[in-house]
Amino acid sequence: MTTGRPALQRQWWFTQLTLFIWAWMLLAPHLQNRWLLQVLLHVVLLNAVLMTLQANPEWKNLRSVMLGLWGLALAGSVLAFSPLPPAWEAVARDAAIFSILPLLTLLAVGIVRFVYRSRRLTIDGIFATMVAYMIVALAFAQVYLLILGWDPQSFALPVPASERTHQLLHVDMVYYSLITQCSVGYGDILPRSDTARMIAAVQAVIGQFYMAVVVAVFVGMYAAGRRD
Repeated sequence: MTTGRPALQRQWWFTQLTLFIWAWMLLAPHLQNRWLLQVLLHVVLLNAVLMTLQANPEWKNLRSVMLGLWGLALAGSVLAFSPLPPAWEAVARDAAIFSILPLLTLLAVGIVRFVYRSRRLTIDGIFATMVAYMIVALAFAQVYLLILGWDPQSFALPVPASERTHQLLHVDMVYYSLITQCSVGYGDILPRSDTARMIAAVQAVIGQFYMAVVVAVFVGMYAAGRRD
């Protein structure tokens, strides 16, 4: 009985993380409290950090780095929503984003590494690829937030950026990032600046390449499992 328990728990590492991310995405547009939105985001990030470290036990040297980046991002978010002058608030917000970006990169690399090391196709492996896909989209959303903060006219939004709160702009950029990565392109949010357009194009290429590689890996795992 004891030998099967760790394996059973491991089956749900990224399944529960996927549900956490989906819950945050569904709740974010309806949360009026900006503090609550940030708290939930950082809970999701901490969950992702812990699951990624568990899936990569040999990453002992990166444990403190990832937790430190998460702590810096949390501190930047707290400062950004504190009663500061607008200039300092913008600096704190940019600092939080610059801390989240390398953290999201490490998370995506660690999760993809976990999937590629697996020799069998499992439910948790499938959800892990979904988590990595969404984390890439979240990383690009942070980049779009930076661009929007530096140039509010870089995106054509249904509602002008000046009339949107920061948390709603965050939701807008997460939505735009996902539909760009999926190559859906509804057209309700459009990049205007050259920088925004080129980054969106890069993201679309990455999204299509990721899907092609994931399908190939899953087919290989399924074929290997059938042979065994």
